[in-house]
Amino acid sequence: MARHYATRVGFPKARFTVVLVLQFVVLFWLVASEGGRDMKSLLGLTSIVLPLSAIAIATDRKHERRTAFALAVVAVVANGGWLTGVRPFSAEIGPGLSVLFSAYTTWLLMAGVIRSPRITGDVLAGALASFMMAGMAFAVVYGVIEARVPGAFAAPGLEPAAFPDLVYFSFVTLLTIGFGDVTPVAPLARAVVLFEGLFSVIFTTIVMASLVAGYLRHRSQD
Repeated sequence: MARHYATRVGFPKARFTVVLVLQFVVLFWLVASEGGRDMKSLLGLTSIVLPLSAIAIATDRKHERRTAFALAVVAVVANGGWLTGVRPFSAEIGPGLSVLFSAYTTWLLMAGVIRSPRITGDVLAGALASFMMAGMAFAVVYGVIEARVPGAFAAPGLEPAAFPDLVYFSFVTLLTIGFGDVTPVAPLARAVVLFEGLFSVIFTTIVMASLVAGYLRHRSQD
């Protein structure tokens, strides 16, 4: 089953690499762009558009695509005025659904890596893409926290953090750099930051190390 999944005719062999390149482009644009710093629109791009694009490229399983599309539609509708300007529900469930969709995309990328019958360079790119998607997912969580509790994160000059600041902060945390120029202030924000740091350590020391070791082993066998 896994081999059949990985070698279907017409499905790009470098699918994870394409997703990884797309993530790098979006990440650079989000962090480096001085314009378009509206929190709601950037949250919509990061929590809906980027995951949908990643899923469309990374998997050709119809049930996974249908589930992803359904989650995306429900997230957009439930967010209402938060993303689209229309508020069909009074309950504030939309942001949580956006986080769930980002987490689902991260899982699908990692599942594609696990299902691969052989550890190749593209599979390593898939693991890295999963790592980056997790960073985006945490940025969405931070965006939701900041939107609900303004000032939960302090940017340079003690100003409320914009979404590009939160994307930057998420990856600084994920890479355990810790410059300290963006600071979590609210208790909930600090708790999520600790969780992201622990996730980063576990992923890099166990998952990535195991995959790289397997890749080197397969190369030596060849």
